[in-house]
Amino acid sequence: METLWAVVQFAAGFVLLVGGAELLIRGASRIALRLGIQPIVVGLTVVAFGTSAPELLVSVTANLSNAGGGALAIGNIVGSNIANLGLILGLCGSAYAMGVNRHIVTVEYPLLIGVTIAFSALLPMGGALVQWQGVLLFAGLVAFIGWNILTARRQYAMAHTAQGNLEVAVTVDAKIARPSEQPWFDVLLILMGLGGLVLGSDWLVNGARTIALVLGVSDMVIGLTLVAVGTSLPEAATSLVATFRGQGDLAIGNVVGSNLFNMLGIAGLTAVIKPLTAPPGLWIDLVVMLAFTLLVYGLVWNRPHRVERWQGAILLLLYAGYTISLFMRS
Repeated sequence: METLWAVVQFAAGFVLLVGGAELLIRGASRIALRLGIQPIVVGLTVVAFGTSAPELLVSVTANLSNAGGGALAIGNIVGSNIANLGLILGLCGSAYAMGVNRHIVTVEYPLLIGVTIAFSALLPMGGALVQWQGVLLFAGLVAFIGWNILTARRQYAMAHTAQGNLEVAVTVDAKIARPSEQPWFDVLLILMGLGGLVLGSDWLVNGARTIALVLGVSDMVIGLTLVAVGTSLPEAATSLVATFRGQGDLAIGNVVGSNLFNMLGIAGLTAVIKPLTAPPGLWIDLVVMLAFTLLVYGLVWNRPHRVERWQGAILLLLYAGYTISLFMRS
């Protein structure tokens, strides 16, 4: 009975997380547009943070809880990055060959590699991410967002088209592309969204812990697999839709952005609130994360910058092998 309740609690927590993030994005984006903020800026700030809110709340909630929470939190961050590269890109690439924008190949992906190396190097130092390291990571995220906003504004000024202005926001929800008509209702959506995120993260963490006890595995393994995949499903849905529409560059851009947010924003903020302890054996998973990052870059580096279907299948197989090895290690 306890196991069944844990599964129900985990599933209900996930639903609340996804629903809460959706309400938060919709309400906050409409109010931001009403205040005269450009939709391209809204897409790079409100929408970006909103889609990462489930991972953030789960990591913070787990890290603030009793012993083992840090392992679940760091497992969620590292596991989400591995799932984004192996599972999500594997699924998208297996469905359709994906072309990749040259800007991603030459600028954003090398940045991801650099951040992945820096993040992996910080964790073993003292066995934890402490407050000053969290501040450093989050400052990197602020700089990245600021650079993106400046670049997007320059492109918008050159394009002078409404479609170019709305592109980023529309990729998440077309309804946020118009200003708020009823501010009180959008404030209510924000409050409901925050409530769903807080309650959902608590339920998901508690359910995941009980499942870990029943299966006889560590909190880190559950964080690297069940929690990581669960909190990555919104990104998976967005990437798959983009792939089916023939916009493979959006799918890969979504994964690159999500991984940067996970390491800079989620790990950074979580460590600022409370030092994030790295569990024993995490170095193996950090190596796997870096290996997946380099492998995907190797696939898209050569022209014409594409992920072929057979390469997507290989990513899926590698991810499946990694997941099996986790439970064998545990």
